[in-house]
Amino acid sequence: MNKKILTILTGTMLTASVSLAAPLTDLQQGDTTLGYNHYNLSVSGVDLNNDSFYLENAISDKVILGLERNSYAYSGSSDKTTDIYAHYKLDPNFRLIVGNRDYSDGSEVFYGIGANTHLGPKVDGYASVTTSSIATEWQTGVTYQLNNQAALHLGYKSYKEDDLATADGVGFGVNYKF
Repeated sequence: MNKKILTILTGTMLTASVSLAAPLTDLQQGDTTLGYNHYNLSVSGVDLNNDSFYLENAISDKVILGLERNSYAYSGSSDKTTDIYAHYKLDPNFRLIVGNRDYSDGSEVFYGIGANTHLGPKVDGYASVTTSSIATEWQTGVTYQLNNQAALHLGYKSYKEDDLATADGVGFGVNYKF
């Protein structure tokens, strides 16, 4: 099973697929996580800073509901998106993703898949891919557990809207589970 997940993670890193900004977290029924992410993205040589806050709750052993607010700052301009989404765990390492992204000029339903795996003591790897009728987004990275509640992560994110240049780059974040 771990070899299968590592193959998916590696393949995702090497090909342009899609995903959410929040890293995949392993929540058990009743667990909630609150997190912050910062990504330094580049779009055709222009810097794009992406900051996000998210809240997720495992309402059952298979379903996680989430809310994420993204802020984008570039060349003196800014924009925001809000995602409301659900993850359905097919098993402990694979999940289906469905949600709605609210843009300033409308909204789009997105869907995708995600995977996570244990890579070593306190270290997990994750990858996810989402798509909508106008955009494709993917993310991959690693999470380091500081303790039972707090974790740090380092990741790579890529976002591509139809007829626009790709925004991609590395980021970091922290989350707290309670």
